[in-house]
Amino acid sequence: MLFAAAFLARAAAAQEASFPTIDAGTLGMGGITMTAVSDAHTVYNNAAFSIFAPAPLKLSTSYYGQSDFDYYATSGYWRWNPSNSLQLGWRQYRRERGNHDSALDIGYARRIGERWAVGITGRYMHLKRPDESADALAVDLSAAWWKPVEGLGSYSTLRAGAKLSNLGGFLGGSNYRLPMDIKAGAALDTFFSDAHELTVAAEAGYCFDPGAVRGFQAAVGAEYNLMQLLQFRAGYHVGERKAYYPSFGSLGIGVRILHLRVDFAYLLAARDTFLRNTYSISFGLDF
Repeated sequence: MLFAAAFLARAAAAQEASFPTIDAGTLGMGGITMTAVSDAHTVYNNAAFSIFAPAPLKLSTSYYGQSDFDYYATSGYWRWNPSNSLQLGWRQYRRERGNHDSALDIGYARRIGERWAVGITGRYMHLKRPDESADALAVDLSAAWWKPVEGLGSYSTLRAGAKLSNLGGFLGGSNYRLPMDIKAGAALDTFFSDAHELTVAAEAGYCFDPGAVRGFQAAVGAEYNLMQLLQFRAGYHVGERKAYYPSFGSLGIGVRILHLRVDFAYLLAARDTFLRNTYSISFGLDF
């Protein structure tokens, strides 16, 4: 789920590793990733939703900062016709004391009929620790569905998505393990007029391997979009295991001017959790 088995800093102690969600738009809504349709980080969230995105080409770069580590990501997608989309992403995680990890993601999505799309993402990960390094290969499988809803606002759509993540493992004799999880969510977009749009969303998931980080997570979030120029977001994320994915609230804001997007999110977490004073900022271009 969001922070699947938490961050690499916590993950090393449990002999597994994962990259957290970085997109400021999704973090501002409590970490809603399964129905994110308007961002360029679909390769990390739900690759299938790039089929239904409003723009055929998007690029984004994000920075995520907290305590003693920095995390960067750059990604984009290209939908060259209504039925096919290609995604590419690169991520880098740096922490004091020598941790330096990176990942390359390549995704493909395909429309199935009018309402459905499926996606697959392949991932290469390289973990570097002060005393060792490791490489891993993994695959994510995703699905997306959308449908117009009559009689609610001037125009409404219902969206749903699901993903099975990190099917794979580390190469060689590494003791690290990939956190495999499954998650699903739904969202409703409603236009009250041409200038006012509201999105509400919820999702849930379960990390089932390895046992050290096994547990349930859920999130709810909302976004108010004013004239497609300003977005105001809020959400709450519930995590079963405080040491790996603690609960937190979130606030976010976004600005879109012509082809440029800027999003910011801040997490409201308890003082005794590692998410205290965490924020994310994303920049993007829509074509």
